[in-house]
Amino acid sequence: MPMDRRRALAVLSGLAAAGLAGCGGEAPLRIAVVWSGWELSRFREVLDEPNTIVYSAGDNIAALLRNPVAPAATPDVAIVSRPGLVQDKAIRDRLQTISSPDDLSFWPRLLWNENDGSVKGAWFKVAHKSLVWYRQGPPTQPPANWDAWVRTCEARAKCGHPPLAIGAADGWVLSDWFENVLVGIDRDTYRRLNDQPTLWSSASVRHALCCLARLWSIKNLLPGGGRRALATQFHESVLDVFRYGRADMVAAGDFAWPVIDRYTPRPQGEPPPAKHFLFPGHGGPQPPVLVGGDAVVALKSSGERGRQLLERLTGNEATRLGKWAGAGGFLSLNPRYDQDYPDQLKELAQQVRGNVEFDLSDQLTGPLAGGDGQGLWRVLTELFASVTVGDEKPDTAVGRAMNALTALSEAGGS
Repeated sequence: MPMDRRRALAVLSGLAAAGLAGCGGEAPLRIAVVWSGWELSRFREVLDEPNTIVYSAGDNIAALLRNPVAPAATPDVAIVSRPGLVQDKAIRDRLQTISSPDDLSFWPRLLWNENDGSVKGAWFKVAHKSLVWYRQGPPTQPPANWDAWVRTCEARAKCGHPPLAIGAADGWVLSDWFENVLVGIDRDTYRRLNDQPTLWSSASVRHALCCLARLWSIKNLLPGGGRRALATQFHESVLDVFRYGRADMVAAGDFAWPVIDRYTPRPQGEPPPAKHFLFPGHGGPQPPVLVGGDAVVALKSSGERGRQLLERLTGNEATRLGKWAGAGGFLSLNPRYDQDYPDQLKELAQQVRGNVEFDLSDQLTGPLAGGDGQGLWRVLTELFASVTVGDEKPDTAVGRAMNALTALSEAGGS
């Protein structure tokens, strides 16, 4: 999205606070990231790079890379979560080529610039987004499939204890739900949605929405109901399960672990009583793991310094990253960090290198793109609100959601 004057000034203020103004000697390398809060603090701790400034650009990072309103805020190196940005002509022409496409397996292919056949970035950290975390206790066994999970949720809800916590205030949480359900129903449609907008009107998309609407409409599914869930952010939903015991389960990526580890009450020295299972499929083989990731790109204007920083962040010499891996919230494609992960996360590092599909919402552009309550995020939020707060019949709510998705896809596609 375009960066307006107010957003540009906010970024510049952050840079000034970081000490950009008045620096003597060689100018510091500016590193723009999408993170804030805990992730941003952790990155600064492990960066171990002199003469650098790290600042959060959030959703505005694409605008900074395309055509920044404020030149002083232009990064030398950026860490982005949307691989589609390397296909954006206004951005790709400004990026350094990292390597030739000797390896076009899943992860490198996402950063391959099909225009000139080069790879424009390297993966810094990745995320496993097909997990359901729960406290020891119900469910005693992972559900065999989606229908079994719905039955488990219905049974717990009837017993008077909400089975699920959902941080519906964050649109990406609901999109992760949708993507996990759809990829388990029809992987081929999931793969083609980004390039074939007409598929947003398909029976598979409708089926996925129907599954979600049916589950979300269960009475007593959520602690405090749908209205509270719509005001609950991701971090709080994890606390609802592991800190306060208001719900049994939360669908959350591996990055929930630092919250679980820090806030779950237990005897000193013992690990938190947390378990997880893979997001249930719809029969047949286990669906692919939904993954996301943050990649490093270096702008041409950063020259050799930017390229060297990229290599240090993603190569074997980035020794301090083991500290982040040990704390959770960081999975790497580099097997050198496998020994550093907490025991509960070690198998997840293997799974993100196997049978996977990339987060759809991080690939979408145009009217369907999420962020700031737009696109797919808005449609899913309205569906959630309709069946949890408005008590609307699932079929009616799904019909309206399908109409909205069709209209967005016809307005410009993805």
